[in-house]
Amino acid sequence: MKITEKALFNLKERVASKQTWGARLSITGGGCGGYMYDLNFEEMPSLTDIVYSNILAVDITSHEYLQNAILDWKEDKLTQEFVVENLGESGRCGCGESFYL
Repeated sequence: MKITEKALFNLKERVASKQTWGARLSITGGGCGGYMYDLNFEEMPSLTDIVYSNILAVDITSHEYLQNAILDWKEDKLTQEFVVENLGESGRCGCGESFYL
């Protein structure tokens, strides 16, 4: 898994404002495609987590599906958000909020 410079910068800013250790990225069940990405603040990673750039924890199960993923930060006139680009996805649902593996 890779984190772009823009994503890392924005992640560090948000973590600092919440005064927490870092963030956790995981894959959860949900949405019309079956799976969704979940990015939340994390107080401390667990001993079995994979940690990226000393700020992003990924659990072992999610890591299997995120090995070829890129966490990026996208901005346009209406939105600013973290985006996961994952070569492991086999497709996305019509609304784009969830994906298939």
